[in-house]
Amino acid sequence: MIPRRAEFQNGATSMDEFRGYRVHWEPITLSGRTFELLMPVAPDDLLDNPRVAARFEHDEYLPYWATLWPAALLLAENIAMWPFAPRHPNPPTVLELGCGLGLVGLVALQLGYRVILSDYDEDALAFARASATRNGLPEPETRSIDWRLEYDDLRPDRILAADVLYEARNLRPIAQFIRTHLAPGGVALVSDAQRSTADTFAAEARAAGLDVHIRSAHHAAPAAAPWLPNAATAGRIFELRRAAS
Repeated sequence: MIPRRAEFQNGATSMDEFRGYRVHWEPITLSGRTFELLMPVAPDDLLDNPRVAARFEHDEYLPYWATLWPAALLLAENIAMWPFAPRHPNPPTVLELGCGLGLVGLVALQLGYRVILSDYDEDALAFARASATRNGLPEPETRSIDWRLEYDDLRPDRILAADVLYEARNLRPIAQFIRTHLAPGGVALVSDAQRSTADTFAAEARAAGLDVHIRSAHHAAPAAAPWLPNAATAGRIFELRRAAS
């Protein structure tokens, strides 16, 4: 159940609590369309959560999902310019890898694509489903996915990932995951806000057998965006293609 609404001080809409977190609705405008995204009020407070501490001891897990990272805005703005999906029973399948709060996948869902939102954290998937409902979108498919593993039943036409290149140890597993799971002839878009850790990602993707093109990206964020360090965000998008045969 999605909790009751109340007005939040900065003009966004707030709720009391969701899955044990204090939360609010944040409006995000992309190419003239405004999405309301369910977000924890204080993501840094999650570091004191006993569940998070226990998972960190297990595999150095941190709740990165709870923040709307700048590269998610870059990629969501790019996806918002896609054409609507073809109107037939089986539209192209889009997987958002490491979806976090799910903004990128929700934009693709609004355009009529079959969207699978995936993350390592079940809380992230619950937040993304709640945001889909709030925005009047069909309920997306959600799936717990670890990009270090393989899934025989997963062959999306497109893979999207925003700000997942934050640790050097992730670069090779992500490149290999995309090469293994992307349908032949498919394309993956991986956005990054110029993190130095991502500088060798293109080389890892080529070594995995993918064609790579890098393009710059820019998003002018709203002035009142406390979760962004600057009003404007610049970065890059790695476009990865798998050969058709």
